[in-house]
Amino acid sequence: MERKSANPEGLVRPAVRQLVPYETKYMPECIKLDANENPFPWPAKMRETLVAEKLAFNRYPDGMGQDLKTRIAKYTATSPEGILIGNGSDELIQMILLTFGGAGKSLIIHPPTFGMYQIYAQLTETTVVEVPLLNGLDLDTEQMLRASQAPEAQLVIICNPNNPTGSLFPREEILRLVGESGKIVVVDEAYAEFSGETLIPEIKNYPNLVIMRTFSKAFGMAGLRVGYLLGQPGTISLINRVRPPFNVNSFSQRAGILALDYLNEYQEQIQQIKAETQKLQAALNGVPNLRVYPTRANFILFKPEDPDRWASELLRRGFLVRNMGVLPALGKCLRISAGLPEENEGFIRAVREISAAALSL
Repeated sequence: MERKSANPEGLVRPAVRQLVPYETKYMPECIKLDANENPFPWPAKMRETLVAEKLAFNRYPDGMGQDLKTRIAKYTATSPEGILIGNGSDELIQMILLTFGGAGKSLIIHPPTFGMYQIYAQLTETTVVEVPLLNGLDLDTEQMLRASQAPEAQLVIICNPNNPTGSLFPREEILRLVGESGKIVVVDEAYAEFSGETLIPEIKNYPNLVIMRTFSKAFGMAGLRVGYLLGQPGTISLINRVRPPFNVNSFSQRAGILALDYLNEYQEQIQQIKAETQKLQAALNGVPNLRVYPTRANFILFKPEDPDRWASELLRRGFLVRNMGVLPALGKCLRISAGLPEENEGFIRAVREISAAALSL
């Protein structure tokens, strides 16, 4: 029998062949200011309680996540039937696009924004329509509405506050898109706990409004991958059809439940993170030849004269920041998130050193 040589690359779907893998830097020896994480540890009693619990890891988790959904419903003042939990926001984005996207359909986004929207659109063969932010910071509501009227348009995703700019878009502009587009409008509120703004109360008014939330940021659970969608029950039930079984593990579900029992402790962390972010922003604003953009999240976008050199110099001093590359209308920028107070003090010293060295050239 003649043996045929196999060429896996030739069998890959075209959408995957064109995809560039999402890569992150793992540098545990550095101070991580690159991933918009909560730098504080969990509340001590929460950690002790979770470790002491006897979870049945030999059994599948609750596939519907009922206890976690009940707890989220109390936190968000919504109904459990209008909640869907996922393995981080990434899986939720994928499920949304599997439900409403696909070949011959299009997704409208507002670059610069979170890169995973585009990646999952490619994987689901959904066409991406880009409506860049005005001046790199503000929603072009009129143009987004025009784009949404195309027959193939199915979805609009708005990141609010926006990653990576930190912009908080006016609620009336978003609600205009929800009310006039006639399409599914997903509002990614990953950083809502820091901005203090949400559209959750509007869900009852709009069956096409879906809000995405996460435990990764304010609740310090980035390593556990827990996110959730909020919407009217009928809309959520449609997305639930593509949800993989047992998609959120038992430990993560229990951690999410416990985290919402420690809201006071987390609120203290959020206020400290906001204060540290303001301190970093004030320090960066005092550095010559540096443009710093306003933020309502736990991160700051800024633009040095030579971002690549700055990223390299900061890394040499032990600080890992996010080099955003070239952003529409903004050019090359760096992004940092607030660390622990002592880490932020060290970062500010490093920034001043780099600036002084550049001015002396």
